[in-house]
Amino acid sequence: MALLATSGLAFAAPAAAPLPLEQAIKASYITKFAPFVDWPVTAFASSASPFMICLTGRDAYGAVLEEVARGQKVRGRAMQIRRVGDAAPPGGCHILVLGTAPSDTILGQVAGQPVLTVADKGAGVDGSMIRFVRQAGRVRFEIDNGAARAAHLTISSKLLGLAVAVNK
Repeated sequence: MALLATSGLAFAAPAAAPLPLEQAIKASYITKFAPFVDWPVTAFASSASPFMICLTGRDAYGAVLEEVARGQKVRGRAMQIRRVGDAAPPGGCHILVLGTAPSDTILGQVAGQPVLTVADKGAGVDGSMIRFVRQAGRVRFEIDNGAARAAHLTISSKLLGLAVAVNK
């Protein structure tokens, strides 16, 4: 979490950055978003349930996200990564990362549920709560706070303040 505060959540990436660096930056963001979001207690099956990050669509992260998440915890819950099919309901997910070309129905399946959705704006995925964008050679993000509130999620004002755009 100290990395977030000192970096301002604006990881520098040269304009011609190799794809693996950008993947690592986005994977780091995904794992660092979690402490800045409050999920309702009902989002977890039990007090021992893990914090689940799910991936759908064409996975742009490969093993990078698994490596970044390894050993991390969110409020005492072990962070785990799971890949879910485009057509299968992504039950038990707390963060759903939409890869390129996900099924149009996947967002409909989690609508109103406490699932934080994350996508890359450049991948042509619309409707996610957090969207990665490139700005001045850096990986940044936009937040649809209205969509998050509709899903019973509360995003910290600290995270909202670091976004390049917030839809309230």
